[in-house]
Amino acid sequence: MPAFYAHDRFGRKVYSRLEGEIKQTIKNHSRQFRIGLQGPDLFFFYRPWHSNKISKYGNHLHEISAYPFFRHGAAVVREKGRSSKEYAYLLGFACHFILDSECHPFVEEYIKKSGVQHLEIEEEFEKLLLRMDGKDPFAYPLAELIPADGTTAEAICPFYDDITEKTALRALRDMRLVKKLFTAPGRLKHDAINTVMKLTGKYPYMKGLMNQHRDNLRCRRSSQELLSRFDEAAKLAVDMLYSLDETIQTGKELNRRFDRTFE
Repeated sequence: MPAFYAHDRFGRKVYSRLEGEIKQTIKNHSRQFRIGLQGPDLFFFYRPWHSNKISKYGNHLHEISAYPFFRHGAAVVREKGRSSKEYAYLLGFACHFILDSECHPFVEEYIKKSGVQHLEIEEEFEKLLLRMDGKDPFAYPLAELIPADGTTAEAICPFYDDITEKTALRALRDMRLVKKLFTAPGRLKHDAINTVMKLTGKYPYMKGLMNQHRDNLRCRRSSQELLSRFDEAAKLAVDMLYSLDETIQTGKELNRRFDRTFE
């Protein structure tokens, strides 16, 4: 939380506020930065039709402190270089971490009070942002934002235990497939997917995977609150990227703000 478009949009907002070498690194490796913006969520989509250790690994990364990940990430970048595609990926990942960790406490509290599902809150916020940007929330091709190529897979795997280029590439391709599947501009596909979810008993907690044509009015307040947090988090993310860069360059201790979970 937030979901795909929100993280992508957040990264663009942060990028617009950056200067200097790290901005140039992102510009030179925009595809790797873009998928870094999805953080460990990428692994949720690995062979998504059944439970597996890769998707569980994505959940695990969300639940533990991000500090060891970024400490290891800094070491990777020192080896690969500050102009590398790996660094662009790490900078995107840091944006994901900041937005998640700034929004999740509110989301969890809102779920308790309202009874709406996590994915529903994500979905309604996605629709709000897409509409704000003049996009069709039901037809916007999210799948086209996912760089499913070997170069990107190569940039991803040094940051993780037991994630090979082959595994990373499979996750990228599966993510693209799922996003394409759940993009339903017309009522026929939209209603068919909802029917399948209802028949399998998964509709209550999976309907948020697809932007529903009917807005959930119970999420109006959550969407407005998330929008406020989104803007504040962008300011923090800029500071944290510069702090991370200082750690990489000088060996200064990693900022303790990274010592939090994504939750």
